[in-house]
Amino acid sequence: MELATAFRPFGFWRFDIDSGHLFGSEDVSHIFGLDPHDGPMNLVAVGARIHPDDMPLLMETFERASAGRLTYHNIYRVRNNADGYKYVRTVGKFREKPGTAGEVVGITYEFFERRPGVSFFLDDAPVDD
Repeated sequence: MELATAFRPFGFWRFDIDSGHLFGSEDVSHIFGLDPHDGPMNLVAVGARIHPDDMPLLMETFERASAGRLTYHNIYRVRNNADGYKYVRTVGKFREKPGTAGEVVGITYEFFERRPGVSFFLDDAPVDD
């Protein structure tokens, strides 16, 4: 784990279903270009950083995972500090929490930059659309 987090932001988060609050580690805030702080994250600010074409699928997946108590993962684009987008991956799972509706917990991390001539499982489309 230390090796993975040494190179790119790799954050942990949890979403409390009863309150609707998202709590994230400092790296989660940095991935979304937000200043870290104590307490819940601003979901409007997080959503504004996600590529608009990716948001509907993210919301649908998260809703299904919460309602169906499932594990899920998504790859999507988040606005970087320049004029483009970077790819990130979120992996989450429902977790029982006695006396509540439960919570969804997970990790979010950035993908490494691709080197010229090296193709990973992402398409060859530019990331700045």
